[in-house]
Amino acid sequence: MVPKQLLSTFLGIVFIVFAAMQYNDPDAVIWIAIYLLAAIFSFLVTFNRINQGVLLAAFAAYAVGAVFFWPAKWEGIAIGGGDIKNIEEAREFLGLIFTSLSMLTFALLNRSKARLHPRNPIYRKGKWAN
Repeated sequence: MVPKQLLSTFLGIVFIVFAAMQYNDPDAVIWIAIYLLAAIFSFLVTFNRINQGVLLAAFAAYAVGAVFFWPAKWEGIAIGGGDIKNIEEAREFLGLIFTSLSMLTFALLNRSKARLHPRNPIYRKGKWAN
């Protein structure tokens, strides 16, 4: 396997773990969907089945989400002391920034066009033309 495939497979598994960790969050459905979509994109990169434009759009969407969740006051991500709202926003920000940077990395590594069709279609070999 090439490094791009190893990285995308590893990050796909990481995003599935991130999604599983959201089960007790008050807005779990949203965050599970966010991380599962990132996992799907990661596995599509593994098999070279996604376009670079889609990855750049995902990068932009996750980056906008990270900016939206920028905490009003940075109090870290640990539990204990501080306002829980700021801590929760910091965790969401870091998750979205990590996902955003992963999508940007995939877009930069994914220079080849996605192969959505067979490499040698049967109609180009002249077998069907008479």
